[in-house]
Amino acid sequence: MISDSPHLYRAGGRRLDKQPRLIQNALQQAMEVEEQGLAAVLTLGHLAHSTGVGYPYLREVVQRRLDPYDDLVIPRRNGKKMRAISSPRSPLLEVQRWILDRIVACLPAHVNSYAYSPGSSIKGCAQKHLGASWLVKLDIRNFFESINEAQVYEVFRKAGYQPLPSVELARVCTRYAGHARHVSSQAFRHHATYRVIDSYSVPFMGFLPQGAPASGALANQVASRLDDGLTELALSRGLVYTRYADDMAFSSGGPFIRSEAVSLIREVEMLVRSNGFEPHSQKTRIIPPGSRKIVLGLLVDGEEVRLNRGIRSRILNHVRGVEKFGLSAHVAHVQFSSLEGLVRHVGGLLAFASDIEPRWAALLEQRWTAAVQRDGWFTPDND
Repeated sequence: MISDSPHLYRAGGRRLDKQPRLIQNALQQAMEVEEQGLAAVLTLGHLAHSTGVGYPYLREVVQRRLDPYDDLVIPRRNGKKMRAISSPRSPLLEVQRWILDRIVACLPAHVNSYAYSPGSSIKGCAQKHLGASWLVKLDIRNFFESINEAQVYEVFRKAGYQPLPSVELARVCTRYAGHARHVSSQAFRHHATYRVIDSYSVPFMGFLPQGAPASGALANQVASRLDDGLTELALSRGLVYTRYADDMAFSSGGPFIRSEAVSLIREVEMLVRSNGFEPHSQKTRIIPPGSRKIVLGLLVDGEEVRLNRGIRSRILNHVRGVEKFGLSAHVAHVQFSSLEGLVRHVGGLLAFASDIEPRWAALLEQRWTAAVQRDGWFTPDND
């Protein structure tokens, strides 16, 4: 950290013939963010030095001359396509991870926001709704792509970074709308210019790319004002509110009727729109007493969070399939791309299940391990 050794920093600046006032300004700027536990970024060159990535490369990214992203489209089980994923390539990927680890993940997240925050989880989010008699679920359409470069800039400015580094950090963390085919560039038309550096002036803003390391945590920061409004709304009605990325849930454990749910939905949608997002009305659900209560795929209609029938069946089918027919035959039957891919997939499902229902998952994990080892496959714990 720069402010850890001010005398050494000043001495280094003098060796480079830097003016004392410039050195003092740099120290002051560094202290403003480092006192909050954030990494100092004084210039784009400083970011390049801190991350070990070449300055010319970062300069071209910030000037929007490069588009180091791969477009990925993942098919759903029903055959429909998911929204496009913008996957950053190296070395931009490493720079974004550095910004996440050293800056964005260190910013406090809203107490009712559960995704992309250290220590938060799907289980913790679902637990908030245990004992609910009514459940109202809503969704935000195109959550990440709704957030533009200017909003990301404000996150860094609010954290204490100077205007120019905030512009550069925002550019590094967003994808230029003029390069992406899955968004309307006109929706991101940039009417402002950056007078400090003419080469930074471009016709469109960037958007927050789903699939980039820092996007989730940055989206939470942008959505914190929305979380404030929805939390206040929930408290005024005696409800519990949570948000996990674009999934919002409200629940009631006391007296509640359908007309109140309809009124709640109307107010939530107004708040969502006033904060720059668009509600995905087709995904809105009202779950009354007597119906199964599911939050983020987990059952919350008892005293403990439980796995739903779907994920239990998926795990059981894989375990029974390998037990009965062998690993290779089962991989061919379920049309997985490789043996390793299936083993990793089931391992991930079992790890998730173990966090939710450890006793049930432990028995299935024993059976799975025995089945794949019988076919000569050794799981990482048994190599």
